Amino acid sequence: MTLVQPSEGEVKVNGLRLHYFEWQGAGTRPLVLMHGLRDYAYYWQDCANRLLDEFHIFAPDLRGHGESEAAPGGYLVWALASDLARFVDKIGLQRFDLVGLSLGSRVSMAYARENSLRLKHLTLVDMGPQMARVGAVGLKKDMTSKADRPLSSFSLDEAQSFYRKQWPSLDDASIERLIQNSLVQGEDGTYANRYDRRLADVTTKAAIPEIDFLWDSLRHVRCPALVARGENSPILDDDISSRMVRSLPDGRLYVFQDTGHSLPRLAPELFADLIRSFLNDVQLPA
Repeated sequence: MTLVQPSEGEVKVNGLRLHYFEWQGAGTRPLVLMHGLRDYAYYWQDCANRLLDEFHIFAPDLRGHGESEAAPGGYLVWALASDLARFVDKIGLQRFDLVGLSLGSRVSMAYARENSLRLKHLTLVDMGPQMARVGAVGLKKDMTSKADRPLSSFSLDEAQSFYRKQWPSLDDASIERLIQNSLVQGEDGTYANRYDRRLADVTTKAAIPEIDFLWDSLRHVRCPALVARGENSPILDDDISSRMVRSLPDGRLYVFQDTGHSLPRLAPELFADLIRSFLNDVQLPA
């Protein structure tokens, strides 16, 4: 099946150039999708195509990711939430639905603290105000070790093969655009991941003050909120997700059975069905 390709644009927010994709089909309801750490806005190509009949979809590359500018001022959640606030103003959204995955979930929590009256619904996907210990230790080790090493490089054929396994639903045109959004080509013709190595800061002690702030932020959310987690995820466990739902004035939880962290990729059909059901205030899928 040929997928709808998004248009794209750039806006200036907080002195940075922010790149974004826009998917528009028959749907008119504005929906903003926020990707995770070391990911990219085109991550949402599959999900957006499943929701185009009802939603007009926007997905920015977070600062330091994809085709957006790197940020010498850092990557803590306050800066990222400020980017989101200015982004939705720049593209002219008044009220909208918001879905955040992983780091995008943390950004969405911080944004909703002061702006939940602009949100129709908030979906927080497999990330809480803090990570489960096993996930936090593993991510910090991975991020900080890579920050001091040269970027791994691979050929175009290797990149295409990797992404076809990761995203079997994507057509050839989508794989090509995904590579452009997520990878950067060096002078020697090889490719490397396209993100700022200083993003390691979000896994260090510098990010500890975010934890209490984000727990408190949940109590300020005034729109319906959904917490979604993968049963096998090392990032968001049962204790943290249950506490999130208790902290949210109008929260509910959905657990994807036998699934890991990257829910839109690992369970694309069920994930899209869940989002559609929640945003339409109907019973969540079993």
